Amino acid sequence: MYSFKNSILFILILAVTTGLNGVNAQGDPDITDKTEELRQKLKSESFNMGALILTQANFAFDKDADAGTRGFTVPQVRFILSGNLDGGFSYKIQADFSDQFTLLDAEIGYELSEKAMVIVGSQQPGISAEYLTAPHKIDFYTRSYPVVALAQERDFGIRLAGDLSDVVNYSVGMFNGNGLAPNNNNNFYYVGRLGFAADKSETGQVEGGVNLSYGEMTNTEIAGGVLPNIDGDRFTYGGDVRYEDDTLILSAEVLAAHLEYTGFTESDNVYGFHVTGGYKFDQRSTVLARYETLQSDLLGAGIDRDRVLIGYKGSPTTETGFRINYLMPLNNNTEFKDHGMVMTMHIGF
Repeated sequence: MYSFKNSILFILILAVTTGLNGVNAQGDPDITDKTEELRQKLKSESFNMGALILTQANFAFDKDADAGTRGFTVPQVRFILSGNLDGGFSYKIQADFSDQFTLLDAEIGYELSEKAMVIVGSQQPGISAEYLTAPHKIDFYTRSYPVVALAQERDFGIRLAGDLSDVVNYSVGMFNGNGLAPNNNNNFYYVGRLGFAADKSETGQVEGGVNLSYGEMTNTEIAGGVLPNIDGDRFTYGGDVRYEDDTLILSAEVLAAHLEYTGFTESDNVYGFHVTGGYKFDQRSTVLARYETLQSDLLGAGIDRDRVLIGYKGSPTTETGFRINYLMPLNNNTEFKDHGMVMTMHIGF
């Protein structure tokens, strides 16, 4: 049964944490010195070491909710090495140790020109701006329903990326198509993205892009685990746009796919979108609201979901931050007890 007393206690803890952000944001005189010391020790053009620790507290209001919706976790413990070497070569190695060792990125890059680079190895194929954003830098505690369901995975392959102009960028690649595993059917997964970014100091920054991907899969899981395994066509397409200035954040993304599943005779059309608005009190404090939805023509109620997220994002220092999210599912027959809260805290450098 839902406990109002426990909810109030949890909200009070979050309020105290929020208050600490205001204290720290005023500035410890040692913060700048320590940050500079860290950068001098760990960061240079040829050798750049970084790390991320991200903790999470989940609090479903209903104590009888699904397992994993109440409690504490550490979803991200990452280490990353990167750098630029002689001859136009570069490297990037990233791994996660939150549960067990998981390889994320193992890239070798070669600069063909100032506007073109070829990258081989384990990498993000390049679908969705939100997926390409680091987990501690996204607006909410997790990526949106459609991005998790359709785009969340890394793969072995080769990619050409660069700039067509000062505003337009591109990324095209060919991958195994089944995550970080050997190719299991001798087919390839093709991914392309055309993006833009216009930074105007007077009016803010606008960026976005469109993306397409296609491959023939053999009993392949999409890493988000929302949909059944893919067996046959996997065609994904979508676009996103984001505007941000000193006070406002406005963003939206549409993502859709035509898929054939293992064990199903009919194909499916899956589609979804999210719309986000935010207001910045200052550079360290932001409130946000999002509506997101995911729909499936074939799987119906087993996959369909809608929700609203209300969030607060604070950055006490340049290397630390936290998010407080209130979750409101909008599916049929949902009640107040089905709501919940999530808080994340991170250190990343």
